[in-house]
Amino acid sequence: MKNNYMNQINVLQNNFNIQLAKKFEHKIDNQLTAKQVLLLELIKVGVTSTKDLADKLNVSTSAISQILNKLQHKGYIERSINPKNRREIVLQLADKAHQYFNDLASLKDEINREIYGKLSLEDLEQLKNILEKLQVIVQENH
Repeated sequence: MKNNYMNQINVLQNNFNIQLAKKFEHKIDNQLTAKQVLLLELIKVGVTSTKDLADKLNVSTSAISQILNKLQHKGYIERSINPKNRREIVLQLADKAHQYFNDLASLKDEINREIYGKLSLEDLEQLKNILEKLQVIVQENH
């Protein structure tokens, strides 16, 4: 019985994500891979060295450098030499990345209005509580 519910939830969740992507794909920058977006998000919150990014993601600095090269080539990041330590390269978001995050924020607002906004306050509270429980379970099993 429980397995049946879990299978139904997986199907519903996948279908929801597909429908959401179809509805809003024209508003999403499709030039970026999931890993590239993750790196941009880490740089945005202050992780600005290749080594720190590699440590955070538990991958080699070589793998991070390859992704960063692509992001720089596409115009999403800028590299500069740290004036306090000339051997260190500092990463920062370029204008194109800032625009990406602004567009993403607008898209999230639109999804909130058009999708989640149609749920009752009680439904939103239940959904929030369930997602929080799932997050705790994932963290405990990590």
